[in-house]
Amino acid sequence: MRAAAIAVAAATLATSSVACTWAAGYFHQVSAIRGRVVGKSLGLVQWRWLRQQFEVPRAKLTLHEYRHPADQDVMPVVAETMADGNGNFNFGEVRPGHYVLRIKSANLEDSFDVEVVRNKKTKSILLDISPVFPDCTGGHLLQAESEN
Repeated sequence: MRAAAIAVAAATLATSSVACTWAAGYFHQVSAIRGRVVGKSLGLVQWRWLRQQFEVPRAKLTLHEYRHPADQDVMPVVAETMADGNGNFNFGEVRPGHYVLRIKSANLEDSFDVEVVRNKKTKSILLDISPVFPDCTGGHLLQAESEN
């Protein structure tokens, strides 16, 4: 009887755990959506510099028009592209506005809210789509490099 009570309690706690959620309404401001997709599931050695050494070849990148509340199944697709064998991608000219950038590979996926603006000069962006730890650290990083 005691074992059954412990099992029920464990199942209840497991189903009530909160997954990582990212700040709603936070947009990464960039002037261009081009760069490289990196990431890897490395277990306990999920260090940023190490996971960013692994490019994600042939990832599918989809740019959606931003809608709130976000229902990614009905957000209009603005553009799609595929990363090359080294994880490099380029959406070309994108008009200013708010978008959701979805990245999907064979075993990794992530999404970022981006705002295309003209007052910044973005050289490239690095998209780290590595898995995150249960404490919400790890991957999920969009790092923009500015032009000088």
